[in-house]
Amino acid sequence: MILAGTPDGADRTFTVTTAAGLIDGVRALFRAAWDAAEPLDAWLRRSGPQLDPADRVILRSLASGLTDEAAARRLGIPLRTYRRRVAELMRQLGSDSRFQAGVQVGN
Repeated sequence: MILAGTPDGADRTFTVTTAAGLIDGVRALFRAAWDAAEPLDAWLRRSGPQLDPADRVILRSLASGLTDEAAARRLGIPLRTYRRRVAELMRQLGSDSRFQAGVQVGN
């Protein structure tokens, strides 16, 4: 078994062992964590903000790279309203960029 240590800058240490007791212990910890885990799709549904269909359209426009002007025109809303909604969605999603917000939620 190979165990990775905590990264220290650009360096990281690794431990290699064939000790059966240590391997069994790590395997038991992994199994306990795995058995207690929530399915990914359920976690994704509940962990993110609740987005309505209009929010998802805006996020798809962000992911596709449309300009604000083109996206607002396509949605039939004023440019200022579109930009305000984008800013709010980015805040809700904790995104660092507009493109990231669009990709984060997916299509």
